[in-house]
Amino acid sequence: MIGLIRLLLGTACILPAISQTVFRLPTENDALFRNDPEGFFMYVDRNFEGVKSKPWQGGAYGFTRTIVRTPAGGPVATHFHEGIDIKPVKRDAQGEPLDIVRPVAAGTVVHTSDRPQDSNYGRYIVIEHPLPEGSIYSLYAHLADVTCKKGDAVGTGNAIGILGHSGVGLNRERSHLHLELALLLNRNFQTYYDSLKLATPNKHGIYNGMNLAGFDPVPALEACRNGQPLDLKKLFASMEEQYRVRIPWTGTPDILKRYPFLWNNPKDIRTPSSLDISFTGGGVPIRIEPRTETVDKPLVVQALAHPFSQLYRTVNRVQGSSKEPALTASGQRYIRLLTQQ
Repeated sequence: MIGLIRLLLGTACILPAISQTVFRLPTENDALFRNDPEGFFMYVDRNFEGVKSKPWQGGAYGFTRTIVRTPAGGPVATHFHEGIDIKPVKRDAQGEPLDIVRPVAAGTVVHTSDRPQDSNYGRYIVIEHPLPEGSIYSLYAHLADVTCKKGDAVGTGNAIGILGHSGVGLNRERSHLHLELALLLNRNFQTYYDSLKLATPNKHGIYNGMNLAGFDPVPALEACRNGQPLDLKKLFASMEEQYRVRIPWTGTPDILKRYPFLWNNPKDIRTPSSLDISFTGGGVPIRIEPRTETVDKPLVVQALAHPFSQLYRTVNRVQGSSKEPALTASGQRYIRLLTQQ
């Protein structure tokens, strides 16, 4: 298996020895570990069918927002939240949060954005964490202040910012830290972004939120709760596949060069004609398999069945039923981002 991956990936598999890493909570709020989710997650303001509420679940990861009632019956949350929102535990007399934000693990600051108007994230920071399986990235958003700079080597004892409410749609009452853990999708992101011909320039380089596939931080934090290092391969093996896309083989995708642990070759295929990429509902690639079938364009070959539209469980990237799933225009763009050489 190792020999085959090296054959396909070349020198990208020859990685330096990297120590294992323990991930920690980024603020003093430890309610997550006290079985108090309401004390940990910042609520959202909800008005569904005339009933107003403030559910803490809206601050959790996943499909937690924008409730609709489907023809199949009960209400379904359709808006995907790619990180978690952590409540402040300290405020001044005016209600401004005072919580210091620290890195979840040792790493290097690779991006800071100190102008709230430049992103829906408001002021935000991205830190790279080298792991044996490949670097993952932590993102800290809606900060009141950024106290680090690009290139800083930081650890869990360093202050990198102050929790706040910068960004679109927030107020002082709902101040929180938005935390993401993510894979970097493509180092050639700027070429993809330019192809979209958007009016807004990319001010964040490869650390634009579009290029970071966020997975749920909570299982990672809980796995390290007692000091155990994070096993990224084990964590990804536990994630549920929502859909699978088969793409033509045109060379090793950039993401596989950086995350070889995603490679799965149960049939020992030496010369693939295509690749199957398995995704979570939020679009995180969790497995890549070689195939002998030939396809001339990306095709959805499998989708988990639901009593409602696939759009509601794929961030609008897959449409149709589980028997006849197909990529939407958004899904096609996402696959292009992931596979662009």
